[in-house]
Order: sequence, then structure tokens, then C-alpha cells
Amino acid sequence: MKTVAVIGAGFAGLAAAYFLSKTFQVTVFDQKGIGGGASGISSGLLHPYPGEKGRRSWHADEALEAAKELLDVAEQEMQRPVAHRGGILRRGECTAPGSDVEPQADGSFLIRSGITVFPTLYLEGLWKACEKRGVELVLKKIGVLKELNHFDAVVVAAGAGVRGFPECKSLAVNFVKGQVLTCALDKPLERSISAKRYQALTPKSDQVHLGATYERDFTDEEPCLETAVKLLQPETAVLDCRAGIRVTNPAHYFPILEQLNAKTWVMTAFGSRGLLYHAYFGQKIGKLI
Repeated sequence: MKTVAVIGAGFAGLAAAYFLSKTFQVTVFDQKGIGGGASGISSGLLHPYPGEKGRRSWHADEALEAAKELLDVAEQEMQRPVAHRGGILRRGECTAPGSDVEPQADGSFLIRSGITVFPTLYLEGLWKACEKRGVELVLKKIGVLKELNHFDAVVVAAGAGVRGFPECKSLAVNFVKGQVLTCALDKPLERSISAKRYQALTPKSDQVHLGATYERDFTDEEPCLETAVKLLQPETAVLDCRAGIRVTNPAHYFPILEQLNAKTWVMTAFGSRGLLYHAYFGQKIGKLI
């Protein structure tokens, strides 16, 4: 059986590993473990209308179906919900909404197709499914891609870690630091709220994720509570502060899926659409390889 190395154990890496494991022997490499990067601190907002204008995303129907497939897989493994499927309320513009959007009296929009994923639970369940298919996890930092020359194919799904590989230097990408606060709630939210300052449900009904900052001129990747509070202005007690680095495509909102050489592929620049596209691109890489 041919072997494939996947660098990165976040949304994109595990989705790729899951679909590739149908055909190949897959090994996932990640120094921090499952969800140790930006995926692990994600708000979990999954819907096809991100961005300031709220335009319906490219290939939204296919991407949503692929994501739901993996959510079902994770829930089967966890034997509990790993997401809230009761829609997401969008406050702000919603350009050319589809049939899954219902305008509200207050000017907001109810995205009925919206799902709030609980990243820690989802990634744990998806990893369990990968393990059942024989996928191995190696807690190791890959310094250069030459270390993986003994594999038949390599998929780089390392998020901001692509900066460390000379083979990826030619990619036109930007890096944005995002910080998220976990705050106490006086009363439970009915559903998550998508806005410039979003409020995302968590598995705990008395807590909410508040975010996210968009820091382009950051000097380090560590959480900074003072900066996060200043930018997000929480109205209730702050319980935690987390930070991650998003990779974005400055040319457009589409993620990047490129072949770097005869046996190496890269998946990156998912930006704020990581949950929307991770499974869809995981399927694509499974077919391409």
C-alpha cells in the first residue's frame, strides 16, 4: 500500500487524513498534537456567508455537505453532539442570500444552514475515526520536507507552519493573528451570533466564545489578554484568552490547493473559512493523490 504523510493535525490535516486513509496508509505529523494550532481555538462558526459583505461562498452546497459528513462521523465516534445545528444569526450585511437565509424583523439574518462546531470535541471524534482506519500520529516537528522523502506523497496542511518550509515560500499568503476570549454568560444563547464581534456557543451553556481580533502587525503569536480585551470589549467576566494565526489568500477568499512537486501538495489559506472548506478540500486531495 502506498504511504502518505500529512503535516498538520487541525481541521484540514485530519480531513485530508480521513479521506486519504480510504486508499493509503497515512501518517500525520504535528508537534503540538491534535488541534494544537489555530483549529483548536476556532470559534466553530460554520456557514456559507462569512466576511463583511456576507456573500454566499464558492461551492457552498458541496462544502457544507462534506463538512456535515465529517461531523456525523465524529459524532458517531464520540457518541455525543460535537456541534449545535440550530442555525446562526448574522448581524450585518448579507448579500444575495440563498434559500437558507431568513430575514429577521430587527434587520439581522437567520442562517438556517449555520452550524456551531465545538472544535475540541469534533477534532477528537474525527481523530478517533482516523485511528480506526489505521492513521498514525507522530508528535514531531518536520523541519524540511526532505525528511519525508520515503513517503509516496506528502500533504502540507500545517496552517501558519507553512512559513517554515522553503518549498512554500513562493505561496502568496498573508498571516493574521486572531485572539478569542471565553466569557461568562448571564443566560444561555439560543444560537451563535455572527458579527464583526461574534458570539459563539460552547459546550457549556454558561460560557461563550467572543471574537475575534484581526491583528496584522503582531510581534508574537502568544495570547495577550490586554490587547484582546481592548479590541473585543467583553461585557461579562473573561475566563480565558487564546490566540492563533490564520493564513489568508490576499488575492481572493479561495483556499490554496497546489502541487509543489511530483509528490508534494499544499493545502492552505483557509482564513475564516476553514470549517466550511476543510472537508471539501480533504475530499479533493483524496481524489488528486
